Amino acid sequence: MYKVCFITNSELDTGFRLGGGEVFSVRSKDQLFETFRRLIADEKVGLIGIQEDFFSEIKRSFAKELKEGWPLVISFPSEIFEGKKRDHVAELIKEAIGYYVKLR
Repeated sequence: MYKVCFITNSELDTGFRLGGGEVFSVRSKDQLFETFRRLIADEKVGLIGIQEDFFSEIKRSFAKELKEGWPLVISFPSEIFEGKKRDHVAELIKEAIGYYVKLR
């Protein structure tokens, strides 16, 4: 079974921890890149969810790795979840871990 991991900031990490994923809270671009490199090298990781604004940095610097398609890398909204964005993230988590998590 593959691990589900999330890269986010300290404001959003608690919600993802409650969802059962492994969460990496980063504070700098260097920390983001180091964490991402470590996760894509780990054969046990099947899904990496990355905060939307972090994903733009990853996309530019890791284009080749993203094209390989494994692990699956998705982005999620970085602002407070409201309406459809909240529902979208809840569905992504449900697909990844098999459980519906209610986000407030």
